[in-house]
Amino acid sequence: MTNITAYRALSILAAAIALSVALIVLFAICAIVQLVAPSLQATHAWVGLFTLAPVTSPQAWLEGIFFSIAFGIVGGSIFAAVHNAVAARGL
Repeated sequence: MTNITAYRALSILAAAIALSVALIVLFAICAIVQLVAPSLQATHAWVGLFTLAPVTSPQAWLEGIFFSIAFGIVGGSIFAAVHNAVAARGL
């Protein structure tokens, strides 16, 4: 008797896009908070993950968005691939 476990595979493309968008939104929120309240130390580390440029410069925004997309693609792809591999084994 075979035991076939049905599982839903995650789309690697969808996971990559979703994580990219989430990282862009988080970067934008943290950068805006840092612009509005520069003395507040709540978000400086998040912005610093993606850029060393001052948050008031266009370079910071371009680097932040670019690296959010890049890390989202890599992270989402790895997450979906690992999920699909584990789910296929019924774990």
